[in-house]
Parts: sequence; C-alpha cells; structure tokens
Amino acid sequence: MKNVLTVMRKEFARFFGDKRLVLGTLILPGLLIFVLYTLMGAAFTDTGEETLTVRVLAPSASFAAYIDALETAAGEEGIGIAFETAEGDEEALLEEVGESFDALLVFDEGFDSLLVPGAPAASRPNVAIYYDSAVTSSLSAYNAAAQLLESWESGMSGLFNINVSAGGDLSTAEEARASYYAMLLPFLILTFLYSGCMGLAPESIAGEKERGTIATLLVTPVRRSELVVGKIVSLSALSALSALSSFIGTFLSLPRLAGGSIGETLAAYSVGQYFALLAVMLSAVLLIVSLISIVSAFARTVKEASAYSVPLMILVMLVGLSSMIFGAADVPAAVFLIPVYNCAQVLAEIFSMRFSALHLFVTLASDLVYIVLLVWVLARMFKSEKVIFNN
Repeated sequence: MKNVLTVMRKEFARFFGDKRLVLGTLILPGLLIFVLYTLMGAAFTDTGEETLTVRVLAPSASFAAYIDALETAAGEEGIGIAFETAEGDEEALLEEVGESFDALLVFDEGFDSLLVPGAPAASRPNVAIYYDSAVTSSLSAYNAAAQLLESWESGMSGLFNINVSAGGDLSTAEEARASYYAMLLPFLILTFLYSGCMGLAPESIAGEKERGTIATLLVTPVRRSELVVGKIVSLSALSALSALSSFIGTFLSLPRLAGGSIGETLAAYSVGQYFALLAVMLSAVLLIVSLISIVSAFARTVKEASAYSVPLMILVMLVGLSSMIFGAADVPAAVFLIPVYNCAQVLAEIFSMRFSALHLFVTLASDLVYIVLLVWVLARMFKSEKVIFNN
C-alpha cells in the first residue's frame, strides 16, 4: 500500500507541478463550456426587448377585431409583436420588409366574405406572410405571426376547439427538463470523462516509455502490480477532476438552454441521486482509464497511443449517443452488465428521475469486476519486457 501511495504522489506531483496542465485540464474546460452554453441559451431563448413590427395591408374586419387578442397572446408567450395597418402599393412595401418593418401580411380581397364553413380548401381565402429570412428579426416575426394566425384560424373554423376545456401536454415543465437532461447529459459526461482520460493516461504510460523513464521506475523496489494500481488510481482521480470541471460548467449552464433556473435544476434531484451520479462517474472513469492505459502500454509514443485510442473514443461516444436515441429505456437488468453502456443507461435514469437502485448495483458490481480484470491485464503487460520496451 505504501508503494501505491508513493506512485500516486509522483503522478499528482507531475500533474499539479505543471500550471499549464492544471489550467488547461481542470479550469478552462468547465469555464469555457459554461460561457459557451450560457451564450447559446441567451441566443436561443432571449427574444430581446425590441417589439417585432408586422404591417398588415388591407386587413379584414374580422382580423382587425382580433388584433388586440393576438398581441396579448404573444405577450403571454414572451414575444413582443405589434400589428400596424399598412398603406401604399404592395410591391413598394415588399421592398421594405426586413428594413422599415419585420413582416408584411396581405389578405385576399373580400377575405371576410369568403369565410364559409365547410368550404373546400381551394376556395378558402389566403393570408400571405412576407418576410426576409436573412434578417433575424424578420424571421422571428414570421414565426410569431404564423403561429398566431394558425391559432386564430383554428378559432375561426367553429367546428371544434383544441385544448380549450380539456387536453394538452400531460408533462410538467420539470419532467420536460428532466427528459432533456436524460437525453443530452449522459453523452456529454462520457465525452468529458474520455477527454480527461485521453489528456492524462497516454502521457503517464506511453510518455514514460517515450522518455525512457519507465526503466527507472521498473528497477525501483516497487512491485509492478503496485505500480499499475498507483497509476490507475491517480489517473482516475485526475481524470475525474477534469470531467467534474466540465460537468459543473455544463450542469450550471443547461438550465438556460432548457428554460429553467439553476436553483430549480439542483432542487429537482435528491441527495441520493447525486451520490449515485458520483458513483457512476467514478466507475466509468476507472473503466476508461484502464482501457486507455492498456492501449498506451502497447504504444511506443504518446502520439501513437492517442492514435490507437481513437477507435475506442468513437465507441464510447456511440455508447453515449444511446441515451439521445433511446432515452432512459426500460431494459432488463442483464443489459446493465455491459460495460460503459450500463453507465450511460444509469445516468439517463438518474436525470430522467426514473432511478433504479437495482440497476445501479448491477452496474457498479459488474464494472468493479471489469476494472479488476483490466488492472490484472495491465499488470501482466508491465511484467512483459517485450511489451514495455517494445522489443
């Protein structure tokens, strides 16, 4: 045990002694992700304080009577929109779309007289919406106006109502956000974990071989199995710190994308779920570090180890994508014996609030067996002079 701790201290000293490595691995990833996702959320959800202007050429009487209701409905959705009556020639007005105003509505002549219940589609009056998709505000005005007109058209039919007294989305806002996190976060977490491991494991093993310092380590009074365990544990701890930085940045910025708040997101999950999340992340990082370490032991240089790790990276990312494709699927407990995939599924269950203690136990127990086997394989590789010195 003492020798294992000595190896761990050596790895920690090498890492924390390099300020650029600490900055690039622990601080910058989470900070940059938080800034990037926050800016993306602001761009996607912030409609701005400017009111969208929609000119209406020759509005029908029925539409004019409904304008106030449309503007009020838009305001309740967080969209500022104003309908103004337009005067002048249609061709001249079209040239001003996207410049003087955001969109133009043009009603067919005799619009109200053509509103006949049950009339065939070909004889129904039309409302044309002109906009300039190259101008962001004009595109936003089109989307808002089209949505409002569709709502108005549904009310004008008089044949049936949609979600007036009953019906609608049965999912709460909290459940909708949880489903969003369950699809996205497992993929991001596995990607962050792998990125953190890739930045550290090849340098620790293939880098030692490339510099020739591996020979010095092997002649010290440290058993090779202890050397392997010390490297695996220290690399896992450092990789977990790197992934944790990225995860915190993501978790704090995602509420902006999903339309919630950080407080609501944090309060949505229990303490037990956070501990389960931590356990799964540690399990996944130990698996990934062990796999990359085995790949690095075969390589002669860090560059070669990174190249060998690319197929493994693609596989891990594809496994992470399973949460985006299938979500937190109802699968038998035996599926949670599959390494890495089980971690993605448990993460999806945690974030979707369908957490299963049995699935967590099966995942952690099976991963522990895989980790022990991988460490044993790596220890056998360290005992082979042919592998270590590439003879």
